[in-house]
Amino acid sequence: MCSVTGYPVEKITKDKLYKSALRLFCKKEEIENFLSVKTGQLFDITDKIYIYDLTNTYFEGRKEGSSLARFGRSKEKRSDCKIVVLALVINPEGFIKYSGIFEGNMQDSRTLEEVVTNLRSKTSTSKQAIVVIDAGMVSERSRTIATEESLEMLTENGFDYVCVSRSNLKKYTVDPSCPPVEMEDKKKQKIKLQKVVSDKHNGYFLKIDSEAKRTKEVFMNNRFQEGFEKGLSVIAASLGKKSGIKMEGKVYERVGRLKQKYPSVAKYYDISYTTETESVTNRKTKEKTEVRKVTSMTWKIKTEH
Repeated sequence: MCSVTGYPVEKITKDKLYKSALRLFCKKEEIENFLSVKTGQLFDITDKIYIYDLTNTYFEGRKEGSSLARFGRSKEKRSDCKIVVLALVINPEGFIKYSGIFEGNMQDSRTLEEVVTNLRSKTSTSKQAIVVIDAGMVSERSRTIATEESLEMLTENGFDYVCVSRSNLKKYTVDPSCPPVEMEDKKKQKIKLQKVVSDKHNGYFLKIDSEAKRTKEVFMNNRFQEGFEKGLSVIAASLGKKSGIKMEGKVYERVGRLKQKYPSVAKYYDISYTTETESVTNRKTKEKTEVRKVTSMTWKIKTEH
């Protein structure tokens, strides 16, 4: 940069470099707009597909003067630190079309709306584009952005979208007019796509069959099953120990925490408890109280899922 601008190298300091980054950030919108359109023109890219993703990063400092750093759901499990949300939109060629920094506690649907309102000015085409939404954003355990309102907002702004279906399609039929399509992923693993239709849901639905993913899910489920049953065995073994946890409430609490750890397999188990009431004398007051203790517990996999 010094050879281009003629600025003396010996005058460069880290503080000046930091300040130059801040000055560049003040021009972020202008630079990003120009590069977004220019790359499309130079490489003849029509920008028909946008890939949208969110992440966040945390600060170990207090960030008391920050207007963006907030306590929120950290993807790095740092709930003790303030975070900011980072949004990025790229095209399939890898060129950045939009980037943004948002408040750490901002709802994902709000970030999507702001991204969409800015995206039209950064594209080299007026044609209708497709926004690809990351699978993690539409899972039930995350703060999903793919609500009906968000999807309607995309359509109203002239975008189509691709995302994991939030509708639990149990009753559907294969569309006979659309034959299945087989393709390979980057690892050369075969994937079969088949259009399906449902009477209760609108939209274009694809059923995706992947033998590699099915094998992985079976492996993961077996591992989770082993972990869940091992945890149950530890709790059951504690009931037979002199100093083990036997109080009914405490036992239920331990099982509850175990279910939270393995939610995908815990729902398939029936757990039974044998309890008894025991009279306990307080050493100081000599008063007797009745407490319920678990003497044994058994479990089995449900016959119907």
